Amino acid sequence: MTLSSAPVLDLYGEDFRARPHEVLGSLREQGWYAQSPIGPAVLRYEPVQALLGLRQLRTPGADFLALQGITEGLLVDTMRSFLLNSDGDVHQRLRRLVSKAFTVRRVEDFRPTVRAHADELIAAMAATGEADFVAAFAEPFTLRILCEFVGIPEGMSLEVKRWAEDIGLMFGLSVTEHAPRIEAALLNLHRFIDDLIEARRREPRDDLLSALMAAEESGDLLSDAELRAMVITMLSAGQGTTQHQLGHAMVAFMAHPDQWQLLADRPDLAVNAAEEVVRYCPSSVLGVPRIAKVDVELQGTVFAAGTCLLPITGSANRDSDVFENADAFDIGRKRTAQLTFGGGAHYCLGAALARVQLQEALPRLAASLRKPVPAGEADWLPPTEAVYGPTRLPIAFQQGSSQ
Repeated sequence: MTLSSAPVLDLYGEDFRARPHEVLGSLREQGWYAQSPIGPAVLRYEPVQALLGLRQLRTPGADFLALQGITEGLLVDTMRSFLLNSDGDVHQRLRRLVSKAFTVRRVEDFRPTVRAHADELIAAMAATGEADFVAAFAEPFTLRILCEFVGIPEGMSLEVKRWAEDIGLMFGLSVTEHAPRIEAALLNLHRFIDDLIEARRREPRDDLLSALMAAEESGDLLSDAELRAMVITMLSAGQGTTQHQLGHAMVAFMAHPDQWQLLADRPDLAVNAAEEVVRYCPSSVLGVPRIAKVDVELQGTVFAAGTCLLPITGSANRDSDVFENADAFDIGRKRTAQLTFGGGAHYCLGAALARVQLQEALPRLAASLRKPVPAGEADWLPPTEAVYGPTRLPIAFQQGSSQ
């Protein structure tokens, strides 16, 4: 198969917007990659996994903005500053320093706080019998967790969330349309973070920002600009992805009530359930594009230097060559590594925190909200955005026994 003969993935078509997994499944049967407006879209598990680990590729960073006609200014400078868009020695240095602060142990120590916030919000929601799941649980839960973990003062959390949501638009396919909104949010968040850094410098606390400021290797520390970029990355990428993942989870479980009952009866399946949700209905379908630094061979096909390759992790996660009965939602399935969190040098830094939130929230929700069903039309972000999921999700349920 050559690129010119490969099937076409219309990212902007109504079919993909309405039924992304069906569209991807049909294309996957025709070959391991497809044409897209961005570049070759890789669809199957093995080549996607290989692509994610190739050092001959880099994340597009500002190139992704250039594809949309933005070649200079605040958005370009900001995009270049993110850890995800650094490469080589620069990336290795930043990753080493950040990893000294953002550790699995720090996340695990935070688990009781995650559990307490989940219990409080679930108790309030369970008493109602009907709620917008996003407004009542998914949004406030993930916002509280991320802000407390990073060190954002409680009184600023909603304003910071609005800025972070606007900045998150910079990673989608409609940046030109939203550029003024993104720039305003960046300026506001820059001022806020700079003030917060000064406050933590005067009085360090037990939060991630203080730990990042203290992270040191052979006298090397993160600069204020690097700290600012790191906090913006966490806020714009960390809260929305997990919020929408919880929304996707509720939609999937409502469509599979036997799995919801199984989780209520078997809370020990929490880890499995979290992995299956992330595999079956990820809050990011497309994955992060990669640019070939040199000519790259993948599955016997050579892609020229400069080619933008799109590793569609949401498609790879349903590859029937790897996952038995891949289109079924089964929290008891034998686990094979899903690719939603990426791979290689740019494996998602916040994966551990996202997993803990899902592992703690899902079994508690299943125990307290019995027989959940849709209670109205949901509103959705399109799958072409950086995060994909419901922004409004009305549900009705029976009250169960809390854990």
